[in-house]
Amino acid sequence: MAQYLNKYLASVFNEVKEDLRDNGSMTNGNEDMEVDITVSEVEAKLKQLNGTKSGGPDNLHPRILKELAHEIASPLGRIFNESVNSGVVPYDWRITNIVPIFKKGKKSDPGNYRPFSLTSVVCKVLEKFLKEKVVKDIEVNGKWDKIQHGFTKGRSCQTNLISFSEKVTDFLDKGNTVDLIYLDFSKAFDTVPHGELLVKLEKMGINMKIERWIRNWLTGRLQRVLLKGELSGWREVTSGVPQGSVLGPILFNLFIIDLGTKSGSVLIKFADDIKLGGIANIEKDRDIIQEDLDDLVNWSNSNRMKFNSEKCKVMHLGINNKNFCYKLGTHHWK
Repeated sequence: MAQYLNKYLASVFNEVKEDLRDNGSMTNGNEDMEVDITVSEVEAKLKQLNGTKSGGPDNLHPRILKELAHEIASPLGRIFNESVNSGVVPYDWRITNIVPIFKKGKKSDPGNYRPFSLTSVVCKVLEKFLKEKVVKDIEVNGKWDKIQHGFTKGRSCQTNLISFSEKVTDFLDKGNTVDLIYLDFSKAFDTVPHGELLVKLEKMGINMKIERWIRNWLTGRLQRVLLKGELSGWREVTSGVPQGSVLGPILFNLFIIDLGTKSGSVLIKFADDIKLGGIANIEKDRDIIQEDLDDLVNWSNSNRMKFNSEKCKVMHLGINNKNFCYKLGTHHWK
């Protein structure tokens, strides 16, 4: 069963584009300042670990790391700094145990399981430092996604709902009819193409040493499924951001940051869930929403991410709504 699940999980990956492969060298001649993580910072992060969580494939349990925080902070600090500044990512930090979590439907269908990654806890500690530095770089460069509410500090599912509802309610209060389109990517976190992601990170002004480390962290990844104490064999991970990692969510947000930038309709994101909507009084209004929907589809095609048409829905609101028809690729809604 573990082998069968791992074979299915690996089947959804995007293939690596040969022209986007990189040998891990810097893509620009000007290297950024070296990353310097202090011993006190490492010790503080270790003491914050939750000792009840599971360990990764390296069998270093968070409780042990937490209780030995003072003793191991110094050697770990040296390892972290050397890894980031040299770009070398240890093998143990690039392998993952996948724990399949059942969602709903038939238990015999491998598509009804969500893959949760158990990665090295030591690597997660380093990822926390890198995440803070990436967020700082993005904020300094003014590149943060203003319509993204998932995995974002100060924002949540609640702020997403309130923000979108306020705009829709305002349209309705003024006597308009409104059409809303709910979109969902298929296997979003597993299909993020590494090459395209790294090209975008390079353009965002992130510290180039960190960008190189992320490049090597994503390269040569392997996964195996852990099910009822049994392990499958290893399979190569050619796309996606590891679910359960620290950097995974923010890397996904940065990958879709340019999604919907041309939209003239109301657009809001919560991780991989997207809501698109606007006034739909006449055919011209409907055409504007359809053009924005087409733009999202074009983005998904060029970035090798597919929408799950079965989970995408249309909602018609307002008295005398004409229930216009919309098209997502070959899929039509009424």
